[in-house]
Amino acid sequence: MRITGLSFGIFFFCIACFCYTTLAADRTPFASIASLATALSQNDPDEALSYFDSQMKDIDAIEANIEALTAQSDISCAVDIVMDEETNGVHKLDLDWFMELKPQGDNNDPQVERRRVRVQVEMKLIKNRWKITSLSPLSIFDPIQIK
Repeated sequence: MRITGLSFGIFFFCIACFCYTTLAADRTPFASIASLATALSQNDPDEALSYFDSQMKDIDAIEANIEALTAQSDISCAVDIVMDEETNGVHKLDLDWFMELKPQGDNNDPQVERRRVRVQVEMKLIKNRWKITSLSPLSIFDPIQIK
């Protein structure tokens, strides 16, 4: 198969667009929070954890809880930003965080756990990506309680 100049140009343009949208996806703290909510809704713990600073306090507990939560439930997640204050490159966000957790594997159990919590986070730009450096309360990610 021979690649013509036009085909190569279209291919290069598509790759450039993909790279730009991937890199631009987290250009603001708001975009990172939205991407985190999407990752949780897709039960993707690795992607969700990528929005947290690996050096932050309590990262081990957050990681364990997110992995447990995504393993045991189908998650629907929505986050609204109530307030954002920025000082010296650090954003302090007040979030209205809503999650609906449906236990996996038990289709006969219609029980759904709903959580709506005001969550405070701090975010800063780390390696060109907005990451959470502080989160309270951590209980937003507690695993569901089997009843």
